[in-house]
Amino acid sequence: MVANKTSKCVWAYQSAVGTAELVIATSDSYEFGMYNLACGEWKTPMVNNPSNPYYSYDSRTPLSTDGESTFPTWKHTFNPTTAQFLAWFLGKPVDNDPTTVEIEALDTGLTCPITFRVQEDGATVPDNAQGMDAYCIGLAMTMEKDKSFIVECEFVFGALQDIDNYVNLTKDPVMPGDLLTGRYRGNPIVVWDAGVDNHALAGTWKAQVVVSQEFEVVASDEGATQTVYTYKFLKPKIVLYSVVATAAEHELWKDYIARKINTDMTIQVKKSDNTSYITFTFSKCRITSMEKTGAKNEGHYGVITTIEADSIIGSADWHTEGGITYATHWRDSV
Repeated sequence: MVANKTSKCVWAYQSAVGTAELVIATSDSYEFGMYNLACGEWKTPMVNNPSNPYYSYDSRTPLSTDGESTFPTWKHTFNPTTAQFLAWFLGKPVDNDPTTVEIEALDTGLTCPITFRVQEDGATVPDNAQGMDAYCIGLAMTMEKDKSFIVECEFVFGALQDIDNYVNLTKDPVMPGDLLTGRYRGNPIVVWDAGVDNHALAGTWKAQVVVSQEFEVVASDEGATQTVYTYKFLKPKIVLYSVVATAAEHELWKDYIARKINTDMTIQVKKSDNTSYITFTFSKCRITSMEKTGAKNEGHYGVITTIEADSIIGSADWHTEGGITYATHWRDSV
């Protein structure tokens, strides 16, 4: 037996709904990002094939019939090198050549789906599993000081294919970001009341953000054919871990007590060059809870602040950083 030691986890935009993209050995494919140990293990897309028991009048043992197949959502964790993950979720990147790419929510039309694949190479029996008509319906982002920025993307998909459908890829995938190098540092740069009083929360050492959207899967032929539809974006949820040590940071407490709601907040991450960035803007934030703890007479109190926002948008210096072939890396509706 030869071990599998040359796996690939790749994706590609689809030209149309219902048409897989990774179909021949030389298909163009793209990597998700970079990886550290915190990203954990890769998972392959799977199918659930339930069966339902029924009984005849003269037997106590069941007979089974196949139920409708379903596909559990697929999650993949990586260190991004661009803001593309947010565009997969929100659906509307806007080209501001020659500087930035702005990322907004797509309100009309259908987000461009992707085909993603986990490919097992180098083994005695190579294999692959890929999801077609995949849409990103959830993001879990972690920005932590002295660690790399990490994102978990959750995809819902409409078809599961394997090596019996399409052979393994032999063409090397394109590095993430069309050869842009470097991941983002996790240190969160947080500004509360952005655009007004601009309170810099320098004591925030960790920020976690979770966003999701509603979706529906419509199936026929016992699940042989499945179609994905996406609906409303849900409220972004943010948790800040801070040490409150400045007057600016005390503004969080004041706004929490006053239940101030018309407040925007930005969180930015930068790369090691301290220039290339992604800025997330959260609109109409509401502080839902604050928890302060600290040891007696041993310094500042730690604060965990839970925030809900109405929406999230993003901005990244794609062009300034050196991004090329915008139309290859960024897609909106099909």
